[in-house]
Amino acid sequence: MSLLDVQDLTLRFGGVRALDGVSFAVEEGALVALVGPNGAGKSSVFNCVSGLYRPNDGSIEFAGENILTLPSHALASRGIGRTFQNLALFPRLTVLENVLLGGHTAHRSNVLACALRWPGERRREREARGRALEVLTELRLAHLADQPAAGLPFGTLKRIEIARAVMSGPRLLLLDEPAAGLTHGEVEELGTTIRSLRETHGLTVLLVEHHMGLVMTISEKVIVLNLGQVIAQGPPGEVSTDPAVVAAYLGAAA
Repeated sequence: MSLLDVQDLTLRFGGVRALDGVSFAVEEGALVALVGPNGAGKSSVFNCVSGLYRPNDGSIEFAGENILTLPSHALASRGIGRTFQNLALFPRLTVLENVLLGGHTAHRSNVLACALRWPGERRREREARGRALEVLTELRLAHLADQPAAGLPFGTLKRIEIARAVMSGPRLLLLDEPAAGLTHGEVEELGTTIRSLRETHGLTVLLVEHHMGLVMTISEKVIVLNLGQVIAQGPPGEVSTDPAVVAAYLGAAA
């Protein structure tokens, strides 16, 4: 059974069809890329999977559960984590504090326990801090733990947001254009980081990305959207030579 199963997804904004019968599956443990020209519907798919949009038709199942019946805030506790195309960090908080926010879904303490600083609550805080530092170490950010996020380089902020998403303990990690704005060297490092995180944390990864070098290097499956429809999907080598893909995306990008 696929971890994520999207069937006949349709999303309309007035008279515009952002998604038109989109169907694809993501197997557990896979690293899958969702690509296509601007306006193809990639972010709309992400927003439907993460509960920000409600599609007009179709179904989305995660681990066999229909998640379209769930509120968006419940999806993180089900095991879906994501980053955003536009950074959603808190600039005045430290790097560590931003990452700790990702673990809020696993925190079950009540207000009284937090206010009175009961021993169990202090233990949970120490454990969360330790786990956040481990994730920061994996992403080579531990030395910045106590620095405010404001003023840090863009590539560093991207990694902080990935760290926060990983901190939520997801089974499925949605990465929305993680390479946008990065230098060539940072993109290469990002590819290594994504693969390492998948292995270390047992993640399934679905990424939206325009950087085709990264996509072709790390992805096991590529799904190509154009004008709200899936026009091809399969291994990178096959998809890259598909005439419809060359015409709609890869050829134009070259």
